[in-house]
Amino acid sequence: MFRRHFLTYLALSTMAIAQPLLDLYGKNTTVFSAAKLSPFEVLVFLLLVGIAPALVCVGLDRFSALFGSKVNEAMRLSLIGGLSLVLGLAVARWLDINRTVPSVAIGIVLAVVVPIAFDRSKAVREWSRWLSLLAVAVVGSAVIALQPVLFESNGPKSDAVVGNKDVTVLQVIFDEFPLYSLLGTDGHINAERFPGFAELAQGSTWYRNTVAESNFTHQAVPAILSSSVPAQSGGPFLSQYPKNIFTLFAGATSVGGIEPVTSLCPHSVCGGKAGATVSFNAGRFKTFIRDAAFVYGQRVLPPILRKYVPSIEGTWGGFGAVANEFKDQFAVGALTQVDSVNRAAKIVTGADAPQVQVVHALLPHAPWRITPDLRVDQLSPTISTQNPDNEEVIRDMYQTFLYQVGAADHVLQNLIADLKTAGKWDSTMLVVSADHGISFIPTMPQRHTDFMDPDQVADIYRVPTFIKYPNQKSGVSDDCAISNLDLLPTIIDVTETKSSWTFAGQSLAKECPKGRNRNVISATGEKAELSGGFEEAKARSGAYAEIVSNIGPINKVASVGQSASLIGTRIGKHSIDSRIKGWTTKQKLLFSNVSDKRGAVIPALLTGEVTVSQPLAAGTEGVIVVDGIAAGVIGELSDLRSVASFTAVLDYTLLGSGAHSVELFVRNPDGSLTSAGAPS
Repeated sequence: MFRRHFLTYLALSTMAIAQPLLDLYGKNTTVFSAAKLSPFEVLVFLLLVGIAPALVCVGLDRFSALFGSKVNEAMRLSLIGGLSLVLGLAVARWLDINRTVPSVAIGIVLAVVVPIAFDRSKAVREWSRWLSLLAVAVVGSAVIALQPVLFESNGPKSDAVVGNKDVTVLQVIFDEFPLYSLLGTDGHINAERFPGFAELAQGSTWYRNTVAESNFTHQAVPAILSSSVPAQSGGPFLSQYPKNIFTLFAGATSVGGIEPVTSLCPHSVCGGKAGATVSFNAGRFKTFIRDAAFVYGQRVLPPILRKYVPSIEGTWGGFGAVANEFKDQFAVGALTQVDSVNRAAKIVTGADAPQVQVVHALLPHAPWRITPDLRVDQLSPTISTQNPDNEEVIRDMYQTFLYQVGAADHVLQNLIADLKTAGKWDSTMLVVSADHGISFIPTMPQRHTDFMDPDQVADIYRVPTFIKYPNQKSGVSDDCAISNLDLLPTIIDVTETKSSWTFAGQSLAKECPKGRNRNVISATGEKAELSGGFEEAKARSGAYAEIVSNIGPINKVASVGQSASLIGTRIGKHSIDSRIKGWTTKQKLLFSNVSDKRGAVIPALLTGEVTVSQPLAAGTEGVIVVDGIAAGVIGELSDLRSVASFTAVLDYTLLGSGAHSVELFVRNPDGSLTSAGAPS
């Protein structure tokens, strides 16, 4: 009896829970690579989603039998009704019904009709049990889709022979890093703002006309590491890209890799250990299941409930569990990606022999919380990974992004210093690039593109690329039209490696590749040929300088709007502004005890509300003052009528160790200042 009921529960739970979730996960395998689940953990996840709901229902069914047949029957019909309700909600989303009333109505209809039909019709009961075969089909399909995750390999055996074994290769791939953000007014690397990249440019070859191969990490990074045009289907796994930098050099020299998103390096090559395949980490698995619940909620629930579930937008392919993985890395340990570059540097500087080391760092990728001195802001709910139709929010986003570019610059400075201190600068081939860029054009996607807007394309596809060749003594700016596909062939050429393997790119070591087209792709399937040059990146730098000036050191990112010249200056006493009813900030307590230690949470990003008793004129700005010195600008006061939420990026250098006072001043359109006092 209970076996037959189990089959009914299994059929309903498969349609209501397993199919919507596993279908999405099967099409977005990148999430498993980013989560770094072991094959055993993935298998447990599949079984948990596919069978556990039915087992729970059977357990409740059997427990209710202890209280008599009537209670047992009522429980059984209630369980069937509950699963049918969820199935109805899932069907509504499948039909693309995004209104609450019809979605709930479909769920309620199924929740009533299915239990009644089950209770009164033997044919329905038999039919419901045969439907349990769907569980085999759904889980089986997921297993097939997740073969790259479930079944690991060591990749193909390489025939590579390294001719020049005196060269160490260190490849650093930054993430979501457009070239325009590094440029000064003259089109050179902005040395005052980004001294680390300027130092690199002075001792390397800067390939100013580089384009990324794809606009999303799950394609762009494999393209770099395997020098192959990424496939539209599949994921960033070894089985998809078997011939890559790791498998090529495996056995020929020491190889290592740090991959937070991709899984191209075999465990046997990149520090894998016995038992990794069947390992189980409770904390990691719990986080993954929590994220899966968020994904399921967004996939199935009606709008009235979906708004309470964390968003799954704003990541590769619009798949949110990977976004949550990013947020976890930055929330639990905001400097994990900073540390990954430091770890790669230590591996190289501490090695006794030359090697090939790769590190992909999620910098300056969102969420933009890290300050240039490697302290951390609280995560702002007002700054998203979507470009709104609001210039003030766009400016806030770009300011926080630039601060994190400053953090990447700090990391690069440390890397260069470590190599030089260890005496390995000259013998190292340092390759620094980015997987793709990001665009901050209002209303337009940050990374998705149909190639119709040339400014957006330049933002996303024009990325910084530097190669410091062994024993290179001076910097060179090279306008050779290259793509990220050329990096691996260049490494092969410089290390004088011989192999029968072929790759899509061409070496840059001896001459600029001639007579070819740079064809790039989008993760959503569009293709384009990019024929422009460095002037496109330079033009975009000028456009963004209108939003946040590119003049001055990195802390000048806080100097924006009409009040820009005030930042860093002392503000004297001014009359009280009676129009300001009050203001609050969520970071108020942080000012009472600021730490200057690495990784400390500081209030360099302020969020809060300003309430007025009478309207403010257009062009009015707020000025946040720390210890009497103007530190940041609030643009949301312009034309304010009642209450406005605000975000302000502060000059982090004013937040030294200890307690600080914070006040709000109002800069009126005529330039006069009035005081709103301390936050309430």
